[in-house]
Amino acid sequence: MAWRALAMTAVVLAATPAMAAELPRTGRAEVYYSVTAEQVASVLRKAGFKTKVVADAHKDGEKPSWTIQAEDNTPFYMGVDVRACDAEGHPKGCLGLRFFASMDLETSDLAVARRTADRYNRDYYIGKAYVSDDGKSLYFENYLMVDGGVTMDHLEKNLSNFLSGYDSLVDLYEVQDAAVDA
Repeated sequence: MAWRALAMTAVVLAATPAMAAELPRTGRAEVYYSVTAEQVASVLRKAGFKTKVVADAHKDGEKPSWTIQAEDNTPFYMGVDVRACDAEGHPKGCLGLRFFASMDLETSDLAVARRTADRYNRDYYIGKAYVSDDGKSLYFENYLMVDGGVTMDHLEKNLSNFLSGYDSLVDLYEVQDAAVDA
């Protein structure tokens, strides 16, 4: 998983104190107070994912929403729900992004997955882990509000943090699973 190494490198570099001291507190990047599904899809494509933007079904009078399906060359599945779109009093576009990823579970994996989700949620702060109601998937998600303004760089860093969080969840799952097998 090349993106895993890239995401971890970005996290390590972002945590370097010397670099942080040299960064300015203000910048000149374009700030978006809402984003479109296509802008979010472009961030995913830049990170190496193939994307498909799907308009979600909605009733007449309801605001539209979209899901961006993202795939790479692994069995990893993720997507981004683009929500709170075309809200009154806000710029045209969407104000909320729900990043999500999942892994399939076998019935025999359910106890390990629940322990993993509990442990992850107790020990980590980026994202939330849970087992689906039907017990067939271990989910990971994170919600991002863009209402106060974001840059494309900010969206890219949030994606990187999300992927690092998901990797931590998978690593924790593997440790928990190995402990059961031991």
